[in-house]
Amino acid sequence: MATKELALHEQLEVHEVLIFKTACVAKNKLFVNLVQDEKLKDILEEDLELSKKAIKDLRKVLADASK
Repeated sequence: MATKELALHEQLEVHEVLIFKTACVAKNKLFVNLVQDEKLKDILEEDLELSKKAIKDLRKVLADASK
């Protein structure tokens, strides 16, 4: 994949999304153990995995942009 330079405002927006996704992971980790409904628990666990992947991807975007 080719490295794409991001403008400063784009880097800030990606960083904001990264912070949001990190907060979502923290919240879901707390709630997943409190939820009693299995269907809701499955949804939270799936969202947790998707959010972790998104965090990895966003970190890579920021790292590639700063090269």
